[in-house]
Amino acid sequence: MNTTRSNAGSKPERAGILAVLHDPATVDRVQGVVRELQLDDELMIADTLDAALRRIRSGALPRILFVDLSNSSAPIAEVSAARAVAGPDLKLVVLGTVNDVALFRDLLSAGASDYLVQPASRDALAAVLDKRSSAIGATPDGLGQVIVFIGSRGGVGATTSAVACAWLLATEHPERMALLDLDLHFGTVALKLDLDPGGGLCEALEQPSRIDSLFIERAMIKVTDNLRVLAAEHSATQHLTIDAGAIDVLLHELRRKFPRVAVDLPRGANPMQRVVLAAASHVVVFCERSLAGLRDTIRLQSLVREQAPQARLWLVEAGASGERALIGKGEFEKGIGRPLDARLTYDPKSAGAAANSGQPLPAAAPRSAVARELRQLMTLLAGPAQATPKRRVFSLPSLW
Repeated sequence: MNTTRSNAGSKPERAGILAVLHDPATVDRVQGVVRELQLDDELMIADTLDAALRRIRSGALPRILFVDLSNSSAPIAEVSAARAVAGPDLKLVVLGTVNDVALFRDLLSAGASDYLVQPASRDALAAVLDKRSSAIGATPDGLGQVIVFIGSRGGVGATTSAVACAWLLATEHPERMALLDLDLHFGTVALKLDLDPGGGLCEALEQPSRIDSLFIERAMIKVTDNLRVLAAEHSATQHLTIDAGAIDVLLHELRRKFPRVAVDLPRGANPMQRVVLAAASHVVVFCERSLAGLRDTIRLQSLVREQAPQARLWLVEAGASGERALIGKGEFEKGIGRPLDARLTYDPKSAGAAANSGQPLPAAAPRSAVARELRQLMTLLAGPAQATPKRRVFSLPSLW
């Protein structure tokens, strides 16, 4: 059999770690983490970035490129040059000594996959070296997907759906999920799951320099083995000063740790919303078929087109039926210029059961129509769940 022809169209597999590191202690730490994680990657050291890029031009295909730019006078230009040579699917990790959110964002915009402040901790190195960080759901840069849930009006079920879909993905898909509630004063994600959110999220956003793998791990609340929640219930009488860069850093850290991050995003047109949308792979807008719902769905469509051209937009009919649904479905779809992608049944009984039990709706009312529709929405966002093998009545018992 001619394997060359069958593999001619396949992409060469990347392997190994190419590093431009000037600190022997960092080299030793990287080697130690490689051994600890039992990785089969060879660590190759280059004296300069130019030397490393010459290796890549000559045919080397490392999985990760570490570059220490602590002494660089033009780190942004060097990162851009490295990305241009290395291609889009290489994990490019920059190390430096400046702990600054603006620099972090500039490096990411130039093409860096991550930025670690020296001395890089064991946890930070493990997060970028671990091959599982490119699990199902990862984007081309090796980071997890962001799924944004937002309502065109209040009370249309965006938060209920965010909680339900995150729980379904964590339990039935199954994969590790982060659920982030960015309504810092009046969010209800933690309330719907009967959790005390604590003050970790607000602390992280007010002091973004503290955001790292360990801080996030301590701030998140465990719901199941695969689902973690990050939320807040900050006092309405206290003002929060949050830089959009802090949201950027937080999302990046979450995407390093989780294949998918579900975000319950309050409506608005401020810098925080724009940063979240810029990171999104999917945006789910829950539409109420009222006059105000039509107006705000059109506005949200425009916002997503402008701020998240890379994202897949899903429009889901939701909210109360009857008197509030003042616009016919055909007229509504004509107004938004496209068909609705899905529908969630208005089911106050199931929603009440979920709220009273502190459970996601599919767990509290598993046989309800809305639970079935939420599973269908989950399939749109992430593909079908893993099937559970069924026992055949007349088959012999399995030896395994």
